[in-house]
Amino acid sequence: MIEHNKDITSLTTFGIPVRARHFAEYASEKELLKISRDKTFIEGPVLNIGGGSNLLFIGDYNGLVLHSAIKGMVRYDKDSDTVFAIACAGEKWTDFVEWTIGQGLAGVENLAGIPGEVGAAPVQNVGAYGVEAGDVIHAVECFDTFTRTTRRFAAEECRFGYRDSFFKHEGKGRYIVMRVSFRLRPGQEARNLGYGPLRDLEERLGHVPTVREVADEVVRIRDAKLPDPAVIGSAGSFFKNPVVRRAHLEEIRVLTGETVAGYPVGEKHTKVSAAWLIDHSGMKGCRHGGAAVYDRQPLVIVNRGNATSADVAGLAEKVRSAVRKKFLIDLNPEVNFIDTSVHVTLLGTGTSKGIPEIGCSCPVCTSPYIKDKRTRTSALVRTMGLTILIDPSPDFRHQALAAGIHHIDAVLVTHSHYDHVGGIDDLRPFCAGGDLVMYANVTAEKDLRKHYDYCFRENPYPGVPVFSLKTVGNTPFYINGVKIVPIEVMHGAMPILGFRIGNFAYITDAKTIDPAEIEKLEDVDTLVVNALRDRDHFSHFTLAEALALVESVSPKQAYLTHFNHEIGRHYDLALRLPDGVSPGFDGLSFSVK
Repeated sequence: MIEHNKDITSLTTFGIPVRARHFAEYASEKELLKISRDKTFIEGPVLNIGGGSNLLFIGDYNGLVLHSAIKGMVRYDKDSDTVFAIACAGEKWTDFVEWTIGQGLAGVENLAGIPGEVGAAPVQNVGAYGVEAGDVIHAVECFDTFTRTTRRFAAEECRFGYRDSFFKHEGKGRYIVMRVSFRLRPGQEARNLGYGPLRDLEERLGHVPTVREVADEVVRIRDAKLPDPAVIGSAGSFFKNPVVRRAHLEEIRVLTGETVAGYPVGEKHTKVSAAWLIDHSGMKGCRHGGAAVYDRQPLVIVNRGNATSADVAGLAEKVRSAVRKKFLIDLNPEVNFIDTSVHVTLLGTGTSKGIPEIGCSCPVCTSPYIKDKRTRTSALVRTMGLTILIDPSPDFRHQALAAGIHHIDAVLVTHSHYDHVGGIDDLRPFCAGGDLVMYANVTAEKDLRKHYDYCFRENPYPGVPVFSLKTVGNTPFYINGVKIVPIEVMHGAMPILGFRIGNFAYITDAKTIDPAEIEKLEDVDTLVVNALRDRDHFSHFTLAEALALVESVSPKQAYLTHFNHEIGRHYDLALRLPDGVSPGFDGLSFSVK
């Protein structure tokens, strides 16, 4: 059932060659259950895909790719006003829309022509021309990969938002959509005609449009401005329309002289057209290698025939940079970047006093060597299109400027000591579009709410950073499908967290680790661990203790961090370390496959 080294290019719409280390297609829940018990499913990364219309594989997928072949569409007439249309995840979305029209049902005609499969509709909350899938979804039936049982989500549990849902956040990686139930209306008369190109359709036709006529009009409009993926590789709209605070728009006007129009979203936010921002940044038609911004619709990045994933990703960053430079707005991709590698930057590698220490004239603190200049400890992790910050240290502002950080999706907090969270206020720029998600253990959560209470008030002062603070224990959790494994370590008598992401693990401020937690480091490729100094300390690993942990875990590569000036100069320390162990330094970047 499971194939190996599978070419899955045909299951994507960019037309860029890609292979999966493992691949399996399932035609029933029973087959999926069997796959879920296989070693490749249990031990490695797993990605369930539909039509591949919102995916950009950065390289071959080093894990198991699943594809649904579950088919079937049925209707259940509840009453004269409501019909439930139930479609299996493996059905093409365009086939489902056509089927509903043939069944004399109204509600999804505005969504005609959208590529992909039914299973992606609730995940992406696909939308077009004034209608979103979430408007008509009644329930979603999923396979729970944790419990290996079926779970039904009512519409309100799906937490639908603009191109968003529960399944893109906490549910990502855990729930696989099996079937979707839509609440539709029997009849031929179309009612959703309030969106731009459809507003004058009734006048042009001379009668109230039918669902068939609306679907045909939508397809005609889409064909006029969007490329056919079968002819020109693309993933549809590459960027989301940004939703920003209205106060930020006024700040943009003052700083740039540009007035950015948009549509109100709630009381405090405005949705801005990403296509308008790209066009007015001069990026329409821009090329990078074999990739180009589509000349008919700047929201779309296309493969001109020989594009690589690096070309597409590079062009996307050029577009984001141009928009950011002119309008001070960061565009977020709607396309999912699929990259199982973990890219790490050690932003800071010093202890609570940093190096040089104030007032110290020792050889380390007076060293002119750049690698002996250490800010307070923190790290940045990029994987699967996400940017995750581990600890906003008091030096985070300078670290972010040095590393060119423009976007953060989530923050992981090891513990609440000031040298690890003192830069919380500097996270303001990353909260412009909404609450930044932060994860901490119970102790750290209480401390953060107490010491940074102004960030967590019901009605915070305008402009302060705002967070969605989530409590985690020492069991795995997911951030937008990326599995995070907390590792509980003891900072003296205080339990704090390290984290494992893929084959990378990060531990700082540890003095002891329970053997059960060390087991979480099994087969880790790269380990970052604290090594304060040679002399004993009551709450930090010494160099010898850190090396003992490295020896027991046996990673391919280890980097040491959280040094004070007693550790000696970087150059001298490197000479003392065994093969496969290196001293970390501020700005060190590496990738873990």
